[in-house]
Amino acid sequence: METVLKTAPVAEPISLDEAKRHARIDIDETDHDDYLHDLIVVAREQVEMITWRKLVTQTWYAYLQRWPGGNYIELPFGKLQTGTAPIIIYTDVDGTPTTWSSAEYIVDANYQKGRITLADGYTWPNETLYPSNPIRIEFICGYGLAVSVPPQIKHAMKIIVSELFENRETSLIGVSFQEMDTVNNLLSNFRLNEL
Repeated sequence: METVLKTAPVAEPISLDEAKRHARIDIDETDHDDYLHDLIVVAREQVEMITWRKLVTQTWYAYLQRWPGGNYIELPFGKLQTGTAPIIIYTDVDGTPTTWSSAEYIVDANYQKGRITLADGYTWPNETLYPSNPIRIEFICGYGLAVSVPPQIKHAMKIIVSELFENRETSLIGVSFQEMDTVNNLLSNFRLNEL
């Protein structure tokens, strides 16, 4: 399954002030604000990569080459949001796109990664599909607003920001944030398996 970001998060899970306090930088000191903001983005992306989750609300496209053999599609990134159901568009061999009726599938946001399951009595569409990325699923995922992101994840981000701020060059060859014990421990209960 290929994924493409459609709409990036509008806010980060931790604020600039939170990052400054953790890094013991005076809140009124603004010389490093742009750099710290970049580090916050890097920390979020690193945590998202380690956990295979998206933290704050984001819209993604997932592309499939064929319909699954079973009765459900498992979506990546966890925390599928329920306010807007996923939109499934499939393209036939002639290049004609069709929006699949949401009456024919059930969205299960309670499952760790989110699932789209066939409704009772329905099957996957049987048209011959276009040869490249014929099925596109648009979905919204993430914990929601920054305040909804679990504190362990936020703390892991603060540690990463502080470490990058203090050690602007590689401090140990071959050591990644994933191998940092504290970050690892904070994120261990939030890891999903990659599709």
